[in-house]
Amino acid sequence: MKNVCLIGYGYWGKIVYKSLKKIKSIKKVLIIKSRKNKNTINLNNVDWVIITATNTSHFNLVKKYLNLKKNVFCEKPLTLKFQDDLKLYKIAKKNNCKIYVSDIERYKKKKLSILKKNEIYRSKFSNSKKDILYRLVYHDFTYLFQFLRPHEKIKIKIIKTSKGFLKFALQKDDKDFVFTYNLNATQKIHKFNNTNLMTKKNILQQMISKVIDKKVDFKMNENVSLFAHRMCIKILKKIEN
Repeated sequence: MKNVCLIGYGYWGKIVYKSLKKIKSIKKVLIIKSRKNKNTINLNNVDWVIITATNTSHFNLVKKYLNLKKNVFCEKPLTLKFQDDLKLYKIAKKNNCKIYVSDIERYKKKKLSILKKNEIYRSKFSNSKKDILYRLVYHDFTYLFQFLRPHEKIKIKIIKTSKGFLKFALQKDDKDFVFTYNLNATQKIHKFNNTNLMTKKNILQQMISKVIDKKVDFKMNENVSLFAHRMCIKILKKIEN
């Protein structure tokens, strides 16, 4: 049985907490909701720290708990700087700890047929129109990792950007991928070509359960995380230019 500590108890933190409570191999869930109660938690018997705090706080939090020699599950992205990702993996290795970055889309186990021309489409309504890359695009790069790597061979073209909307194209060898994201839509859709990527299964619970029981490929997750982050950075640079 494992003890875990959840860092961050906002909208997503509450959802993660519900899944943690359903995992049979977890004995106890401690919660650090804010800085005010961080010193009241005894981490001596904690096996995993689960980080669902804001993206800007990820680097310092992950670094802190790795240096306390705790295994860390972190919501994506691991950090906002690629070099910071590498620093954290280096610390984890030094302290013999595990890092796992959420790659929840890979747990849907959808069979994808890669065509010469491929379309990835995701839409929903959100009051917040910001950060499409890390909120949505990152997810698609995790399950497309096996088809798109290495990143050096990918050509990127930005088609359209506006408030709550992003459309871009990737070309890898003889295959094209067009990605469209819309946060202004009334209908919630996520699909790859004709494959519906939506699911009612609690894949969040499945993922975290496998992670804390160490029934996952941590090196693969590291490669996927670094690839997805690197691609988001490359697209952001294209948009800014």
